[in-house]
Amino acid sequence: MGKITDALRKAAEDRLARIEKRPQHSYVVNVDPGSAKNLNIDPHVVAFSDPMSPVSEQYKILRTNLLSLASPTRPVKAIGITSAIHNEGKTITALNLAITLARDLNKKSILFVDADMRRSRIHKILGIDKIDSGLSEYLQDGLSPDNVFIKTGIDNLTLLPAGKPPRNPAELLSSYKMKELIGLLRNNFDYVIFDTPPVVPVTDPSVLGSQIDGMIMVIQAGRTQRNIITHAKHLLDQGRVKTLGYVMTGVEYHLPQYLYRYM
Repeated sequence: MGKITDALRKAAEDRLARIEKRPQHSYVVNVDPGSAKNLNIDPHVVAFSDPMSPVSEQYKILRTNLLSLASPTRPVKAIGITSAIHNEGKTITALNLAITLARDLNKKSILFVDADMRRSRIHKILGIDKIDSGLSEYLQDGLSPDNVFIKTGIDNLTLLPAGKPPRNPAELLSSYKMKELIGLLRNNFDYVIFDTPPVVPVTDPSVLGSQIDGMIMVIQAGRTQRNIITHAKHLLDQGRVKTLGYVMTGVEYHLPQYLYRYM
């Protein structure tokens, strides 16, 4: 893993050396909900509430698989999480993955971007009472990034909330300002996780997905029909979005007691 990390770092340094120098942003997080031990995070975020559980181990496997996709010429650091339809567990999956990345022993800096500006709920999951501004205000009103980042209270994890619901989320995500923001985030964080709306109802995931390194699609076992998944994949392909893989939620299985203790 060290060789991959070194290669990614060297590739990023070479890329930055070739582009025109820009003023550097010193990002200041504007809210601190408190230390991790006092956070009121939804217990479904098992990477935080029960990091030694078998489910948390699955997120560690997902992290490992994602990191294995990277190469010096094709880094994978801006990743979208979506689903075919609503209520498949994409937001919880995205947050569990972000926390798992943040707890890597290499101390990587992780940014979680709530790009679901239509039905944002990440602040509730994290137990944050009030959000004054976020991605929509940055894209519409020209706020500085300094004013929209939030400290989560979890080491190495920063939040960029969705902000207030705009009238034109797809247009904002396809704007030049969004492309510019993605470039800034790539340069200032090791990994950026985007939580996006589902694919079938709206075009937002395809619009955003074409600008980042790829999408992971979340599928709920026993609920999402095969033809819906196929249609969602077709929509991503039409938008020239790379599908990095799939995560299935709602899977129930029995673990022997001795194996549970081991894990």
